[in-house]
Amino acid sequence: MKKRLRTLKVGSDEYLYSTEGIGTGDISKIAEGGDKSIFVIRIFKDKYSKYALLVFFCVLDDYYVGNPLNSGVSLYNDLLRKEVRVNLNRPLFVRMALDYGLEQGWNPTDAPLELDGLALLV
Repeated sequence: MKKRLRTLKVGSDEYLYSTEGIGTGDISKIAEGGDKSIFVIRIFKDKYSKYALLVFFCVLDDYYVGNPLNSGVSLYNDLLRKEVRVNLNRPLFVRMALDYGLEQGWNPTDAPLELDGLALLV
């Protein structure tokens, strides 16, 4: 059985995180032009789970694959000037979400914070 919580070490700090994809509709909505899917990254320090950082990614759901950010999709990175494979289950993107949350004022031992993850991908 796979562990739901994974560990991310940043310097001397240790964070726990989980990722989850949530579908929001049914087949009839998909046939009408698309359904939405939400992917959530939840990050917190050990013993401070009620002060979690929640980063939501709301995208159109693919009929065959599901949430494209869950399985991986190629996006163009303007800074690197090349395509980058984005799979939000990889620790690289979890670390980016953590850094983004800290930049937005998240305090891991004081208050929870919810962010729109699409702003992070831009």
